[in-house]
Amino acid sequence: MPSQKFSRKYITRHKKSAQLWRRAARLTPGGVESNIRYFRPHPFLADYGDGGYIYDVDGNKILDFMMGFGALLLGHNNRDIALEVIKQLESGSMLGVTSELFIDYLAAVQKAVPSMRKMRLCNSGTEATMHAIRTARAYSGREKIAKAEGAYHGAHDYVLQSLDMDARMARNNGYKPVPYGRGIPKAVSDTVIIYPYNDIEGTAAILEENEDEVGALIVEPVLCGPGVIVPKGNYLKRLRQLTRKRHIVLIFDEVLTGFRLAYGGAQEYYDVRPDMTTFGKIAGGGFQLAGFGGESQIMETLEPGRGWRNATFHAGTYNGHPIGVAAGLKAVQILGEHPEYYDHVNRLGRQLFSGLQDLADDRRIPAWVEHVGSIGNVYFTTKDEIRNFRDTLSANTRRWWNWFIHCLGNNVLFGIP
Repeated sequence: MPSQKFSRKYITRHKKSAQLWRRAARLTPGGVESNIRYFRPHPFLADYGDGGYIYDVDGNKILDFMMGFGALLLGHNNRDIALEVIKQLESGSMLGVTSELFIDYLAAVQKAVPSMRKMRLCNSGTEATMHAIRTARAYSGREKIAKAEGAYHGAHDYVLQSLDMDARMARNNGYKPVPYGRGIPKAVSDTVIIYPYNDIEGTAAILEENEDEVGALIVEPVLCGPGVIVPKGNYLKRLRQLTRKRHIVLIFDEVLTGFRLAYGGAQEYYDVRPDMTTFGKIAGGGFQLAGFGGESQIMETLEPGRGWRNATFHAGTYNGHPIGVAAGLKAVQILGEHPEYYDHVNRLGRQLFSGLQDLADDRRIPAWVEHVGSIGNVYFTTKDEIRNFRDTLSANTRRWWNWFIHCLGNNVLFGIP
């Protein structure tokens, strides 16, 4: 929780937000749509977004470095995307059957990410990783999955494991899965293997201990669950070699990095081809659209018409929703037509995060700013480098919240990278 000293300006500037939030809290837990959106003393409420800014209900113009949790690379209220959405609304908001627009979208995504020979669409990153993991299990014939300690892959039970813990628990726990909150069955946790990101020897040892049991390994190419941790020492390439040798399906969770670091995502940026990929956020142009895909032989486990005993189930009322697909197609087309956008946004990211590091150094504030491209995070720590989740446990989170609320009190929003 931020201290009162740093919260004062924020509270003064967000009185109407406080009133509306109290009203919301009577109707929904925490007064928010998602636990991640809650912070103290209270969240602010938006009125509208435009370009790089959010305008809130108190009339504040807030510089937005969060950009819809990473979904809005092209900014709030992009006019070209909006026009495509309006055009589709005139043709029908919900059709319930396959359209040509759906095929055009898949072709556009495949052009950007050729490792996905076949794909399916869904509505969120959570759904994408859930279905990708199920598909990988079916293909491999093995029930266990491996995920990195600290990694965030959405809000379903199989990936809400070892997402956070304190330093004492980390020391005493080894790499046993730790359920993130209540309501997650132990039987689910028992099917998850936890490995240390950026430690290929440690990862290999854990996979060897569970030889012939792990069917899929899912990874955030850039570990963003605990902030931002960049892959080091060719970790991703060596992980690719390791999983291939052990016949484990390698899933890149590119919900955050897809269309962000490069047009082809982190797999293009780091030149590593996974077996499967999940995508969302930017791929939806600001609308509820996500998906998963991979090598044809893996995705063909979803092939319908063979009876439920012989196929892997995937369905959803809003899968391939025409409005989201229209927005996503336009966003992907714009990014494909303007490769210079990536040079521009990555250059701005380097300037921003290098500048924050310089400011901290000049003021002798112990901090490490980890970043790649436009993705970055500030850790208030005395460490010289952040390599893995456990390195983040010594960071001063109270100081981070003081910094966050101080920035927001001055109309600058940081958050999910």
